[in-house]
Amino acid sequence: MQLDWSLLICDQRFSTSPKRKPNSKTTDVATQGRSLFEVDYDRVIYSKAFRRLGKKTQVHPMEMNAHIHNRLTHSLEVASLGRSFARRLARFLHERNELPCRCNESCHESNRQCPQTTDDLTHSLMAACLVHDIGNPPFGHAGEYSIREWSQRHEAEVFSDDWDDTGSKNDVQMFEGNAQGFRLAARADVPSAGYIRATYTTLGAMVKYPWDSSDQRASDQKKYNFFSSERKIAEKVFGEMGLWDGQQFCRHPMSFLSEAADDICYRVIDIEDAVEMKILSVTEASELYVKLLGTTATENHATMALSQLRATVVSHLLDQFWDVFVANFDTIMQGQRSEDLKAGVSEVLKAALAEVKVTNRTIFSTEKKIRVEIGAYKILGSILKALAKATRVYADKQDLGEIPFIARRCLELAWSVEYLQEHAQQPYSWWIHEILDYISGLTDDHACMVANAIEGVGRV
Repeated sequence: MQLDWSLLICDQRFSTSPKRKPNSKTTDVATQGRSLFEVDYDRVIYSKAFRRLGKKTQVHPMEMNAHIHNRLTHSLEVASLGRSFARRLARFLHERNELPCRCNESCHESNRQCPQTTDDLTHSLMAACLVHDIGNPPFGHAGEYSIREWSQRHEAEVFSDDWDDTGSKNDVQMFEGNAQGFRLAARADVPSAGYIRATYTTLGAMVKYPWDSSDQRASDQKKYNFFSSERKIAEKVFGEMGLWDGQQFCRHPMSFLSEAADDICYRVIDIEDAVEMKILSVTEASELYVKLLGTTATENHATMALSQLRATVVSHLLDQFWDVFVANFDTIMQGQRSEDLKAGVSEVLKAALAEVKVTNRTIFSTEKKIRVEIGAYKILGSILKALAKATRVYADKQDLGEIPFIARRCLELAWSVEYLQEHAQQPYSWWIHEILDYISGLTDDHACMVANAIEGVGRV
């Protein structure tokens, strides 16, 4: 498989009845005022799903200190690195004479780096970085584990004995925030997301694990990017960009850069947050940062202010990850690479990253974090149980007036009466993903409030 940037830069959006021709090669910014990739960025910024990240755990749940990162501030920082990567990518492709022109001008004849394509790559990669966490449930990764474990231990309360839809069962029992994020970013019929329906390039740039929940890799790695409900969408999106050959998906080259931006941010920023929370001392954090600089570290680095040192480390890691991307570019463009860029960094940097990982385990093991994550199992399990029971009854009766009072109240807690009536004919297999949409869309504090309402305890 040989990838082609004229296909990889694709401003089409998924639709069951598309009105636009697929893979438009040019963007009439003069008429529209902004490119379709800039629209991607704006749609994410204004979406409800993105806004809710401000009250979702990055590392430390229910943290009152406004200096500590949440999913929103983390995503904004990832997008800033995505911008730097995208500009390097445009310049690199131009130097290789592989940068398509999308501004209706003869850039190749004048040997000019196409400004519109550069802008398109920048906005698309930034949008992919912004949207990479919108599918994460409350309480961070603990929320994912809670949904998985609760649904596995209480299978009969979610699925009937004769349930034969293996795909939807895997979607729940191996719930994955990345797959939920793709669902929210790709579809136009998930109200909790707002209206994103990102372009194909932005969707491709956010997908790190291009397989679905029934793939063996999902079981082995506990990671995947497509629910069974979005498998056909993925085939369409990736097929248009030359990333799906009818048997196998391969990664969009820009996905390696969005993943690298994420890796850099959470590995570096978690250390700074730990200092703010007095889990690490400034000296301990500085020593870790200096180790990440490797052979480029000088005596001056050890005496820098922590924020200045952090910025230096981020810049250094940006260079290191970019060098790996360039060194492996041909393999990436042949669709043969799946592992992330940090797997290709120097042994010195690998050792430093390993030490940071060990330190992060200490950061992740604070008593408060442990208490909240234990509670996440009960909180999310309570919501999942109530909505699964209520939607099973509703899918059977298909009439709000025919279901028990408590079941109706649980449904109305999650969805409006108008929405329930509009979808009264939907089967329970459809409602399963509506439940996941609702739960993953909850903020940490709202999840607590909903669980209290269902259990009839505490503040509601």
